Amino acid sequence: MAARPRDAVSESPSGAAPPVVREVSAQDWDAFVLRFEDAIQEQLQDFNAARRSDDKLRRLGVFRGDTPVGAALLRKVRVPVTGGAIYSTRWGPLWRPAGADPAPDDPEAVYRALVDTVVRDEGAGLVFMPRPDPAFGEADLAALDRLGFRAAPPLHNAARYFVNVDLAPDAIRKSLSQKWRYNLKKALREGLETGLVHGEEGRAEVLALYEEMVARKKFVDYSPIDTLARRLAHPLDALRPRMFVTRKDGRAVAMAVVDVCGDTASFLYGATSDAALPLRAGYALQWAVLEYLSAQPSIRWYGLGGGGDTENCSLHQFKRGMTGKAGRTVPEPSPRYIGGRKCPTALVRVAVSSRDMRNRLREGLGAAFSLRLGG
Repeated sequence: MAARPRDAVSESPSGAAPPVVREVSAQDWDAFVLRFEDAIQEQLQDFNAARRSDDKLRRLGVFRGDTPVGAALLRKVRVPVTGGAIYSTRWGPLWRPAGADPAPDDPEAVYRALVDTVVRDEGAGLVFMPRPDPAFGEADLAALDRLGFRAAPPLHNAARYFVNVDLAPDAIRKSLSQKWRYNLKKALREGLETGLVHGEEGRAEVLALYEEMVARKKFVDYSPIDTLARRLAHPLDALRPRMFVTRKDGRAVAMAVVDVCGDTASFLYGATSDAALPLRAGYALQWAVLEYLSAQPSIRWYGLGGGGDTENCSLHQFKRGMTGKAGRTVPEPSPRYIGGRKCPTALVRVAVSSRDMRNRLREGLGAAFSLRLGG
């Protein structure tokens, strides 16, 4: 881990000595991320390096003394006209160290240190894409507002669903909607079997179902499923996604890939065969995932993502019923951005608007051709 600290310019809100920002090496980064309860795939070196060269990635740790208090994996884009750069981070920065009780000032102190380093010292533009968080999202946004970040227009179809898995299975089941419980009961009578699969053999089975579904439904797929092999080969078990397969008479009919690296597990990819619908295999599959996550003491929530173009579509209904009374539905925040002397705010706003236009075009194509668009 490199030790090139940059002292934050501003005093932290609590009056304590401001944290310092240090570069962290690529080989140390993923283990560093695991020191945070809000660890998530989008902040991992292993995930980002599958799609970007290392010169376009930057890993910044935030420290009080030798104690990590924050982390952000930044993606870099050069701005040729000004000679500056725009750095962006998706679903970060991280600011909840494992084993520490979050304090109200924590997110602002971490964000302020990163702004002082990237924006004030270096003059770059900075874009944060805050994660939807069922417990701490409001603290994130309030801190960014106080630091002068501007908000991009609200995201289209921003609802994101979270199941509370910090409960016993019986309590989770009682929280499910009546219709979801009815369909689960029917599915469990079909003799379906769901279990974890592992290694290259498991990945091949999962990808076969996925590719079959893409071909059958003619999806335009923008998902990063091509990064799965790299993530499954990670030396740290906590950073390897879990793969679940549901079978009928030994034949795979449904699968789910779930990330488990922080206190919020995330549904990454899923697929079903033609035989899955009459069997209600999706209900049996996700119930097995819920039972597994309920048994993991470090995991509190299961993030299901969004649900398609219209809130009344079947996917939204499925996820709403699964979220149930004990879960939460929260909007994914729009990106927040701030400019520096080499990359003024107006230029950063153009970059953010271009990204938003690309995403809205994808959604429009999906609506026009009834295609599923990956995250």
